[in-house]
Amino acid sequence: MSAADDIRSTFLFHPPVDDAAAWQMTVEGFVHALTAAFPEAFTKYRNSGLRGNSVVDFEVEVQPEMWVEGVASTPVENSAVITLVGATSAEAAHFALWLRSGLVPRPDLVRFSSERALDSGDDTQWQILAGGGFEELRAVVAEHHEALEDE
Repeated sequence: MSAADDIRSTFLFHPPVDDAAAWQMTVEGFVHALTAAFPEAFTKYRNSGLRGNSVVDFEVEVQPEMWVEGVASTPVENSAVITLVGATSAEAAHFALWLRSGLVPRPDLVRFSSERALDSGDDTQWQILAGGGFEELRAVVAEHHEALEDE
C-alpha cells in the first residue's frame, strides 16, 4: 500500500460525461440495489437544495467494520452522481466494486474524480476498471491521489 491509501477524500462516481444517461439510474433504483446488496444499509431521502429533486443519503458497510457514507442523486433525468464523503482509496475501491457489478448496466461505465482534484482544477474523468478485483481498483484510486501529489 502507498501513502495515498491513508488520504481521505470525497469521491464522485458517475457515468461517462458524453453518455450521462448510461446508467439509467433513479434514486429509488439506487436505494433498491444498495439495500439488496447491503441489508444493513442506512438510507434517508431528502430534497436537494440545488434543484429540488430527491436525493438519498446513505451509509453502508462495504467490508466488515469498513463503513462509507455518501449521497446519491440524479442531477438530470437518468443521470447519476454518487458521492462518497471522506473515504480512503480502499473504501472507495470496495464501493466501486459493488457499483460496477451491482448497479451499472455495464462495468465499463463507471468514472470517478475527487473533490480534491476538482478543487485543483483537474476535471479528468478517471475510469474504474471494467475487470479486476479489489487490489486493481484500489491501485487506480491510489494512482489518482498520487497524480494529484505530483502536481
